[in-house]
Amino acid sequence: MTERIPLRYTVALLGFSDFEHSALASFFRLAEARTPAYEEAGTLDAGDFVVVNADHTPTLAAVRDAGRLRDAVVIGGAQAAAGAAARLQRPIAPTHIVRELDALLEQRLAHLDEGGGSPDWVASEPGLLGPADPPRPGKDVLVVDDSRIALRFMQVRLQRRGYRVHVAHTPEEALERLRAQPFAMVFLDVALGARASMDGLALCQRIKQGGLQPGPDVPGVAMVTGLSSSSDRVRGELAGCDVYLVKPLMEDDLDEALRVLDPSSATAA
Repeated sequence: MTERIPLRYTVALLGFSDFEHSALASFFRLAEARTPAYEEAGTLDAGDFVVVNADHTPTLAAVRDAGRLRDAVVIGGAQAAAGAAARLQRPIAPTHIVRELDALLEQRLAHLDEGGGSPDWVASEPGLLGPADPPRPGKDVLVVDDSRIALRFMQVRLQRRGYRVHVAHTPEEALERLRAQPFAMVFLDVALGARASMDGLALCQRIKQGGLQPGPDVPGVAMVTGLSSSSDRVRGELAGCDVYLVKPLMEDDLDEALRVLDPSSATAA
């Protein structure tokens, strides 16, 4: 049986000025609506993860003494805090913090990948990671990412919106699934691993050329990636993607993408 992954995690925000803390807390209240969700913890002990102001020496020392730097994203500081999970410079960009938390969470959950486990070739089970809405007839979606954890989180997001979700870890698996059945939409990461035969951009081009899946329809394609520069977006557009989404992916951004890829979602939701 596939292990369930918690969808909500707590983050202690430590050592910041009242202004910075208020701004970060407001952002994390918004981040509670995404998957995985992050909510503010009141104390260091209550936090699954820590975001700490490295310029506030006593707080940084307290986090170090508690053995929590391995759980911490440190902000600022003249030198990197040895043992910290990640370090970001000012100005503070909350989306970058969430991106680092997502990466840290993937590392922590990587043990789920060890030893194989149940195959991901079939559509996801209802409630694999949490309750899902009843699937909409005919709405099969393919998600392609080399990170199994990223796949699982995207899977539950789409399940909860009523879609039947299929996953692929490699371009070859994605092509196999596309040839086996039609999909309404495909969500692709750009980077599909160092050993991949092609990246997500090349796979997007293959999909948009048509003829891969049964039937005349070509699925809508959304790129979901941590690459956020204007040149990266242009590359996505040139590859033919219909939507370009940047990680960390907020729920409103996903809903907006679905309105483009599946206009019926606006009325069916």
